[in-house]
Amino acid sequence: MILRLKKTRRKGLSKISKEAILTALRLRAEQLSVKQNESDDNTGTGEVAALLNELEIHELELEMQNDELKASYKTTEMERSRFADFFDSAPISYFILDGQCIVKELNHAGSKLLKQQKWEIKGRYFTDWLLPAVREDFYEFVKRLKHSDSGNCYETKLTTREEKVLFVQVGGTAIKNPDTEQIDYYITLTDVTESKNVAQNLTDTTESLNQILKASLTGTWRIWPKQNRVFLDEFSKNILSINNGELTNTIESFLDLIVPQDRQKVCSICKTSGSLREVDLELGLQTQKKEQETILVKGKEVISNEGEHYFTGILLDISERKRAIAKEYEDKSEQQRLLTEASINAQEKERNKISAALHDSICQLLYGIRFNFHHLKKGKHEQEELNNITILIDEVIREIRAISYELTPSILKDFGFTAGIKEMAHRLSHETFKIYCKIHHHADKLPANVQLYVFRIVQELLNNCIKHAQASEVQITVCLENNIASVVISDNGKGFDEDIEIALRRGSGLRGIKNRVSLLNGELKIYNHAGARFSLSFNFSDFKEVFP
Repeated sequence: MILRLKKTRRKGLSKISKEAILTALRLRAEQLSVKQNESDDNTGTGEVAALLNELEIHELELEMQNDELKASYKTTEMERSRFADFFDSAPISYFILDGQCIVKELNHAGSKLLKQQKWEIKGRYFTDWLLPAVREDFYEFVKRLKHSDSGNCYETKLTTREEKVLFVQVGGTAIKNPDTEQIDYYITLTDVTESKNVAQNLTDTTESLNQILKASLTGTWRIWPKQNRVFLDEFSKNILSINNGELTNTIESFLDLIVPQDRQKVCSICKTSGSLREVDLELGLQTQKKEQETILVKGKEVISNEGEHYFTGILLDISERKRAIAKEYEDKSEQQRLLTEASINAQEKERNKISAALHDSICQLLYGIRFNFHHLKKGKHEQEELNNITILIDEVIREIRAISYELTPSILKDFGFTAGIKEMAHRLSHETFKIYCKIHHHADKLPANVQLYVFRIVQELLNNCIKHAQASEVQITVCLENNIASVVISDNGKGFDEDIEIALRRGSGLRGIKNRVSLLNGELKIYNHAGARFSLSFNFSDFKEVFP
């Protein structure tokens, strides 16, 4: 009975304080004492016995409750110790502030953040470490914590003992203290100074890069081959003269901007994804402008965080640079042409002087000597010797005339290009070596200097053929059509014994031919098959004379 009563009363005892129980028992004991004075002994004795029994029950219950309180206290102390270790060793800075924002407690990370010992921080206003300009923002933050059920956070600046300014992310919540019934603020601080500096440096670098790209007319691009996607920034679009909406950001739409012969370059890069290749391409643009527009595309293949391969880099407009290089090359070529022309003209002038000297002086003297010898032959003295002398003098005259012709062909000046070529062919031909000519009837209308250059080229080629080719026939063809003059000299000889390029470097005669071809802005092709074939072509509309 007593045990059942103990169990029954124990259920409600947890809800009643120890002081309330003792007060109730004391009151009942006083009531029993009064009744005992007014009634007989038997009645009082029974009630006292019942009261004592009940006191014993309550005593047992109090002991059991005391044991439970000890166990609960021990458990609470263990949890508090665990929380204290976790709180102090946490990598995030924790602060506990009272309602006046005075620091009540902090962990090791908070002490390390402020560069001070815990005892130097406790009891001071938390706002002492905030910059004056941001303290009002912190008070507003605390107010929001007080009236909000969920946590809040914001970013602010604080200073350490060394007066170093730190950017921190502040978070927290408000909790009512069960002992004091006052609000405490649990604050967390996360140092974001380094990330802020990195972000600022990234922003500064990006801005500087944008300024550099803008000043250098350079754009950026990306290509994702597997996704068939292209990205071009505004600088790139300006370089490519793309208006908004004209590019669909696909590889095909980008290729449409490139000249057909260069599209394969882009396609070959896209097809080799996965090898981390460098990109260095010159691409011509399709444009309505007369001048060729050229871009330089540089970059490399990279791997994203997801493992996807794509290409990225820069895009530059090098049209002006290419034109400047071409102009420089053209100027150098023109300068070289003028030097060669001056050299050849100087040679021709010297040849004219020598030819004139041979023809006008030596030849005339020889003619006079031969005339005198002719009269001597009538005198019948030393007739045979005089005949021999006459023969020798005639041979000298022929040789001098040949040399004079080689130096400056007078027939070219007097009768024109066609007659000069045919006369040279007739003079060099004999029974075992025939030269055939086929010359356009407008060839004589070529400028005098052009006629001379072509004549010298044909002359040198015929001399080489006679000396080296062992040919029996040579065909000379001169054709003028659609402003293009073509000169072809072919023979049936043995051709070149060595590589043509080597022969061009070693032969002075062939080098002279190349120089004259360059003066004509022409092209010389040499074929070494079943004999030798030389093909010269040039645009005669570049010269001053007008052809019908």
